Amino acid sequence: MNILLIKPETVGIFSYTYLVEHEPLEMEYLYTVFTAMGHHAVIYDRRYELTSMKKKLKEVKPDVVCVTGYITQQKLVIKYCDVIKSYDPKIQIILGGSNVEINYANYFESKADFLYHLSGLENQKKLVSYIEQEKHGNTSISLKDIPGICYRENGEWVVNPKVVETPADLPVPDRTYFYKNKHRFRYLCFRPLALVKNSYSCRKACNFCFCTNRNSGRYACRSVESLVDEIASLDVPAIHITDDDFLIDRDYLKEFIRLIKEKDIHKKYLIYGRADFIAHNEDIIKEFAEIGLSLIMVGLEATSEEELDSYNKRVTVSENEECIRILSENNVICAGLFIVHPGMTKEDFKKLYNWIAARNIIPTVSVFTPMQGSAMYKKYEDQMIDRDVTKQDLFHCLLKPEHMSVGAFTREYYKLSLGLAFKNRKSPLYKDNNYPGAVLYIIKVFFVKLKRMIVL
Repeated sequence: MNILLIKPETVGIFSYTYLVEHEPLEMEYLYTVFTAMGHHAVIYDRRYELTSMKKKLKEVKPDVVCVTGYITQQKLVIKYCDVIKSYDPKIQIILGGSNVEINYANYFESKADFLYHLSGLENQKKLVSYIEQEKHGNTSISLKDIPGICYRENGEWVVNPKVVETPADLPVPDRTYFYKNKHRFRYLCFRPLALVKNSYSCRKACNFCFCTNRNSGRYACRSVESLVDEIASLDVPAIHITDDDFLIDRDYLKEFIRLIKEKDIHKKYLIYGRADFIAHNEDIIKEFAEIGLSLIMVGLEATSEEELDSYNKRVTVSENEECIRILSENNVICAGLFIVHPGMTKEDFKKLYNWIAARNIIPTVSVFTPMQGSAMYKKYEDQMIDRDVTKQDLFHCLLKPEHMSVGAFTREYYKLSLGLAFKNRKSPLYKDNNYPGAVLYIIKVFFVKLKRMIVL
């Protein structure tokens, strides 16, 4: 069969910047397993490819279209389904990705044929085999026997139960697409940058994050050996290990460091990690930095114990401070993640700026967002002043501020973010920024968006 794999264009403010661009790893995995099954698969990355949807459908003549997307792309993905079905109703549409996994019911009104609400690929392969067999009128597979899918039966959606999976089942992805386009993929000054997936879910339970609910809430990771072998095979200077928290286990990290040294691998590593682990494992961070650890995205979140407790972080302010010290002394960039919330006053914004500015942190500040699928969503669902999913991007005020208007809160937020960005403008992290090129890129994106309003 012909299978078209669609990576949607970026939605929101990040569509106007190329400072952070990641390879479409999920599509590379699908490409790998489908081509191994004998199908003809094509990656259609609409972030860069300007070919219209209908022209691409005419070119590929797909039997199956797979689309993935985040919650902010939900409306766009549903629109894709309309376009695909209007072009050819016989094309079978499978929707997947993190938002479908957690919030699959959001797509029940779409024209999709199947919703895949798992992280792994084994049952995805079974579903595609079913579609192929049905096409030829010889089905030995029953939809009810494929875990983790939603499908229609007599006009009603049937939701098959999830199963717990392990990333140990993932194949080594075919990165043909990556190597053809690797000049595009970066995290600020780290480029070219490859992604490596090592785990599902997370062991922690921060109430603002829905990642902990993926894989039925069960954390699972690959063996250290398979992770290091994949890293060794990559012809790229920088690696982003995509775990929601890579700093889970001392013994795992010590073995990782040992194998990287043994195989004489020289790369730079970007990871997510928690402040409490860093604060209590300075020796591990020092060894990791010696083999290339360059940046840790750390959820520092807040500067008071009360706020940290409200997020169920189970981290103290002193642990955050110790984390910042350790990373600074080992020349690891502390990409600190912070949250501003509706209870803040203008004075609170100033205090947060001063606290961050006084420390060796490259910050990213997000607006407190009850993300659908997170533990806190039900608590705040009825208080949300805007339910537009495209605004669940962590940059919009979705709850009524207690001490100012929404407009004033938004101004304070952007004043804080832009002020911190200006203060850190000479950081090595931003050394490769081409500001004239950025302006031209914004103009280009504007005209591309204008064109796609007419021809999707």
